[in-house]
Amino acid sequence: MKRSGFALLGWVVAWFALLQPAFAAEGGPAGLAELARDAKSEDGNTRRKAVEALGSSRTAEAVSLLAEAYRSEERDAFGVKAACASALGETGLREAAGPLTEMLSDRDYWVRKKAAEALARIPGEEANQALLLGASDKDPRVRARSILSLGAREGSGEAVRKGLEDPDDRVIAASLEALSASRDPHSQETLGGALAHPSWQVRQRAAGLLARRGDPRGLAVLEEAIRTGSHGGAALKEAASVGDPAVPMLTRLFADPRTPERSKVLDALATIEGPATNTFFSGVAGSSGAATEDRVRAATVLFDRRDKLDQGQVQKVAELLGEKETNLVAVALQILLDAGKPEYLSRIAPLARSGDDVVRHFALANLARFGGPEHEDSFVQALSSSAGATVRLALEALARVGTRRSLPAIRPLAQDLKYKRYAQAAVEAIEARP
Repeated sequence: MKRSGFALLGWVVAWFALLQPAFAAEGGPAGLAELARDAKSEDGNTRRKAVEALGSSRTAEAVSLLAEAYRSEERDAFGVKAACASALGETGLREAAGPLTEMLSDRDYWVRKKAAEALARIPGEEANQALLLGASDKDPRVRARSILSLGAREGSGEAVRKGLEDPDDRVIAASLEALSASRDPHSQETLGGALAHPSWQVRQRAAGLLARRGDPRGLAVLEEAIRTGSHGGAALKEAASVGDPAVPMLTRLFADPRTPERSKVLDALATIEGPATNTFFSGVAGSSGAATEDRVRAATVLFDRRDKLDQGQVQKVAELLGEKETNLVAVALQILLDAGKPEYLSRIAPLARSGDDVVRHFALANLARFGGPEHEDSFVQALSSSAGATVRLALEALARVGTRRSLPAIRPLAQDLKYKRYAQAAVEAIEARP
């Protein structure tokens, strides 16, 4: 009886020990106490990790602990102060506005910038006033971040408009973004006017914001920059961030051989996910007139999106099975394998005898997944491959579909340490069949 009682007690203790870390992670009393202790550690990395974890607590007590941790940090060689600011923003509590306002007077611009960023997540008038204070900071990076955080918050219009007259281009660009997020009825007009600004950074931001609204003027500015090579990299990045509205313009640029650095246009399109770019990449991959490297790049993008392709796009991929470029064939085989397309097995089966190791492996993988005993000869032939992964794949397939006539080819591999387990399993599975 005593033994069973101790066993039960031990089980309860173990159960509580398992639950305690989870409870602490949710900001329970034990967790906060431990984090509060770590926030005072002599080790800077430990202090930073502790304040980072405090933000997820989202309690008034965590706000107080973070404020205390900030004030007790002196040299801040480990980024603890900035981490305190970010963690306060993560709490999302009105009480965080006070400590974050205090941080806007920090001597380090980076701490002030992180405080301005965090204030975007804090509701209430106190946070608004703090951001208005940040919008007048001596450092343009803090001013820009403060104005971005103001965004469409109530009462931010005057500060945002004032930012448009700032001497620093970064602040003007941030003001345009904040204005675009607002309900200002004149924002479209202001963004259009900014397209003539002498600073490319300002023009780029205005163009991107207009393009997101479907205004063709924005895309025209970005297209001209890409075509001429003037600020082309920045324009491509901006166009990619616009998303679907920029796809027709980017595909047009890629089709024009005069476009400088067309490969970067392809890279920009690769960052825009959706049916439009899936169709574009399936077209490039299947185009015999496109450069081989572009076709392979397009096929690789399709592989990354293989679970999002429609039937027409998969059919385009299947057409690559007849290509001479082995890289294209190999990627097509991988896409068809993962997309679960057994209807293409008759076109895949001959590739199981390809002279290219990668093509042969993925052709066999398709046969192993979707085929049956009719492909036994291909698996037996693959047993002589020099690629270990291909041999193991063939043995696993034969264990599933092989017949006794495969046994003479399988048994010698049972003496090879690399394949012994797979070969023995195949032999046992075949011999167990009637």
